[in-house]
Amino acid sequence: MRTVTRSRTRALAVLAALFAVVALVLPGGVGHAEEAPAQKQPKQLVVAASQSVDTFNPFMSFFAIGYTVAGLTYDSLIDWSAKDFKPIPGLATKWEESPDHLTWTYTIRKGVKFSDGKPLTAHDAEFTYRLMMTDKAARASSSDLVENFAGVDAPDDTTLVIKLKRPTNQMLALDNAIVPEHIWSKVENIGDFKNFDFPLVGSGPFQVVEFKTDQYIRLKANRNYWDGAPAYDELVFRYYKTPDASVQALLAGEVDLVSGLTPAQYKALRNKPGITLNQAQNRRFGSITFNVGARTKAGRAFGDGHPALKDVRVRQAIHHAVDKDELIRKVNDGLAQPGVSYIPPIFSTYFWQPSASEKVKFDLAEANRILDQAGYKRGPDGIRRMPGNGRPLKFRLLNHADTPSEATDSEYLKGWWKQIGIDTKIESADFTKLNDLLYLGKYDIIFSGWGVGPDPTSILSLHTCGVLPDDASGTQRDTDTFYCNPAYDKLHEQQKRETDLASRARLVKQMQQILYTQAPVITLRYADTLEAYRSDRWTGFVKQPAKRGMISGQQGNWAYVSAKPVVKEEQKESRTGLYLGGGAVVVVVAAAAALVVVRRRRTADERE
Repeated sequence: MRTVTRSRTRALAVLAALFAVVALVLPGGVGHAEEAPAQKQPKQLVVAASQSVDTFNPFMSFFAIGYTVAGLTYDSLIDWSAKDFKPIPGLATKWEESPDHLTWTYTIRKGVKFSDGKPLTAHDAEFTYRLMMTDKAARASSSDLVENFAGVDAPDDTTLVIKLKRPTNQMLALDNAIVPEHIWSKVENIGDFKNFDFPLVGSGPFQVVEFKTDQYIRLKANRNYWDGAPAYDELVFRYYKTPDASVQALLAGEVDLVSGLTPAQYKALRNKPGITLNQAQNRRFGSITFNVGARTKAGRAFGDGHPALKDVRVRQAIHHAVDKDELIRKVNDGLAQPGVSYIPPIFSTYFWQPSASEKVKFDLAEANRILDQAGYKRGPDGIRRMPGNGRPLKFRLLNHADTPSEATDSEYLKGWWKQIGIDTKIESADFTKLNDLLYLGKYDIIFSGWGVGPDPTSILSLHTCGVLPDDASGTQRDTDTFYCNPAYDKLHEQQKRETDLASRARLVKQMQQILYTQAPVITLRYADTLEAYRSDRWTGFVKQPAKRGMISGQQGNWAYVSAKPVVKEEQKESRTGLYLGGGAVVVVVAAAAALVVVRRRRTADERE
């Protein structure tokens, strides 16, 4: 009998408590809500995101948002300076290179702990790199680095020794995620592992605690972070399908930071109360990529690309039929630079500029001359035919449905290309679908773009023969165009070993010159990063680089770690975090636009 009585008493108490909560929450509820102490809700920085995450596995992230979240969750040996992108200490506090350049010794920071309280030591770094060396899936984003590792050893908790097969200049570009051995040693199949066991365990400034596909990613601040805890509780990336929706959310106060604005959106936000704009240099480029012949390493063709695009003369003619200046005037409102090389001007050491005689100019007459000379004659409908089989030059042009500027670009390109006898069918899809089509080789021409990192090796490796897929499944995503050129590969290997900066820069520029003349890809522009944030709520964002720096899309976490809430009397009530039952319901979280970061972490910014 006593047990039943106790049970009833407890049930009544719980019921009374629930009524009290309802009274406090509902407008006009019964009771004196002002007399009850208000529960402190977490302070959230809400950032717009135009991409949803397909995996939280840092070894298998191919999209920009995945790289960003991995960088927030896990630390790396080396970081990139917010001031000028120079390599600086991360988990490694110092390093030493042997006289023969074949052994590198890193001193690992003491006192670092993973978010579950277990210590991070050199053995975790040893495990990470050995995993990348032995598991193909684990080195998907760093194959060009670890393939040169002869061995990795941690003789003690604070020392990591990496032995090389040959000298390389990449040993200060070790910005890949260091994962906890006690978690990842239990993973049986790295390639299939999504890492959805929340909260994620890492040593970074934030940890992912909740995720809903195409809705949001919620990260909690790591209060024990070795480099100082963030000044707020949670970081939320909120997915919005269209840029306009994210801008409206910013104006409504439901989102704090939006990047990837169009010029029209950027100008419309000028002088809006509580909103500050940022026009920054970009480490991204926008491009169109050709299917130059999808094939495996063994040379087996797959996909359905138009065979005419294997002909460099067709690609060169198309390049002459692109008015980049006009695109920038009409689509970017002048807030961009015409694209030439793969590496943007922000990395001036490696940026290549063609000479006056090399530069491809907008010249429809020259484009027509090239095609005439190559034997692509016009049919009765004005569309050119391939010599031999008579197949018309009708190309599919694929753009991203969530990037309005690409739709506008497509119409301009279609008009110019019609004047040189090429018919264009414009198709749109979301970025996931477009990436799938690209790696399956089921496209002709596709809009693309990458975020480039301070070290050029990863971005340039996208066009090497070694990254062609082993099969036609579309799951291996290291190539960009299926381009393969032994002369290009030779330069790529040489630049990795060159220790003299000026000599390395010359080799890197030669590689870009090959891409420019062979045209497996056409770099259209380097658009400025256009951002807006709620300065009435947030301050302290550290930008990268120091001159005209960006907030989102950094090579690092400077902005998100440095952000501080603006404390005002009228803003003490949180916008977020109504917790019911044991599950968290985010009441107001918001908005969207592109995040960018790079590869190796493949500097990939992966396509948007």
